[in-house]
Amino acid sequence: MTRTPDTEKIAAERRAAEAPVRRATAIPYRAADRLGLSGPEGSRRRGALLRRLLALGDWTALIASLLVVTAATSSTDVADLFWAILFSPSWIFVVKLHGLYDHDHRRIRHSTLDEVPSLVSATVLGTLVLDGLLAISPVGPLSPKSAIALGIGTLLGSFVARGILRWVWHRATPVALGLVIGPPATVDTVARRVVTHPETRLHLVGYLSASREEDSAELPRLGRVADIAEVAEVTGIERVVVTEGQMSEVAAERLIEECKRAGLALTFLPQHYGLLGPGIELNRLAELPVLDFRFSDPPRSTQAMKRAMDVLVSGLLLVVLSPLLLGAAIATLVDSGRPVFFRQRRAGKDGVPFTMLKFRTMVADAEERLGELIDLSKLTEPAFKIPDDPRVTRVGKYLRRTSIDELPQLFNVLRGEMSLVGPRPEEEAVVALYDERQRGRLAIKPGLTGPMQVYGRGDLTFEERLAMERDYLDNLSLLTDVQILMRTPRAIMRGEGAY
Repeated sequence: MTRTPDTEKIAAERRAAEAPVRRATAIPYRAADRLGLSGPEGSRRRGALLRRLLALGDWTALIASLLVVTAATSSTDVADLFWAILFSPSWIFVVKLHGLYDHDHRRIRHSTLDEVPSLVSATVLGTLVLDGLLAISPVGPLSPKSAIALGIGTLLGSFVARGILRWVWHRATPVALGLVIGPPATVDTVARRVVTHPETRLHLVGYLSASREEDSAELPRLGRVADIAEVAEVTGIERVVVTEGQMSEVAAERLIEECKRAGLALTFLPQHYGLLGPGIELNRLAELPVLDFRFSDPPRSTQAMKRAMDVLVSGLLLVVLSPLLLGAAIATLVDSGRPVFFRQRRAGKDGVPFTMLKFRTMVADAEERLGELIDLSKLTEPAFKIPDDPRVTRVGKYLRRTSIDELPQLFNVLRGEMSLVGPRPEEEAVVALYDERQRGRLAIKPGLTGPMQVYGRGDLTFEERLAMERDYLDNLSLLTDVQILMRTPRAIMRGEGAY
């Protein structure tokens, strides 16, 4: 291809954009090029290799569980083990039918935690299929205890193996490059979401649009939508994210064909994406796709299980973390004296106030000095953050960064004033500024952790927080709570947005 000044400019922008990507990957980016793991063709190779590795991980978990069951039960012998291993490919076939080897390549965002429901279903069906095949073999079916032990062992083993494989894979392969198609405002929204969701493994190098407002977006404008093939060849992107709400059906079909020919993964944002949360179901009436909205309060059984988990987990954590709590209390006392705890009235469920506990991380007269730093009456949105707050003590900075200062709220959870997972508890003075739409986040108990703490923390704008919390409220479930709890330690270790 003959390079024009424009394509040379794009190539230079690509080299600048790839610099942080190369430093972030565990193997040099040029080595990835030599191995054929970068670019659209490399993306397909990576997808195929990862699918094989995941299948190997599932098969290893199954064989390990079979060995443990054989060694632990007298009702299972070597012959049973031989036939079970012979029929083990049927298990992989069942997992494949559940689509558990294809999500990483197809989806812009995917993690092992997202697979838990499908993994449970595949494990149950896989156990039944394997036991059914053993029933027609010379050795006969497994005993009920052995079958249950095999299913539980393989489920846990597959979950752990998949998590480890993806962790290693993400550090051994280059981050995918992508671009956005759309107006600058929505381009910036996508760019922020990609940053706050690092599991997307995507680095955006720029955007394409019909507009020439190059300076109005955080990403560089690389050309028009019609330039997609040329830009893709020069930049080596692997995924295109489309946010252009005004794109015609003909233009969309043309873009799909261009991406298909270039081997690019494609992600479309619907025109009214703000209305389409996970609570929406996609169904069909013949050839017509339809979206079904469901509006209802969480079932009482879900609320009861959520409360039971709150009591059990908070009680256990208070016992296990008691040495850490004691150490934080002593450090606070030595560093800045009494009081050790900070008590403040916060808005709880339906706006009902309660006294929230934290380790004190600021000087004793911090609340009186707030007016020196910020004027609540002049806030453009009902939230504020002070990145370099001069009121924070020396020990307080560490407690805030690690979120140790929040641990006394386990007592609030135990008392029923808070939950383990939920929207962030906000000050009454800030809640007083809410409009009716914003008060929707008060529909449930505030949480010790939640979507805000997992995705961005203090770096999020209030509207971004609100969108994530609405997403959580619309899809309240015990599984969602467990996923957020399991993602919290990683968010704390990253320390991003901790003010």
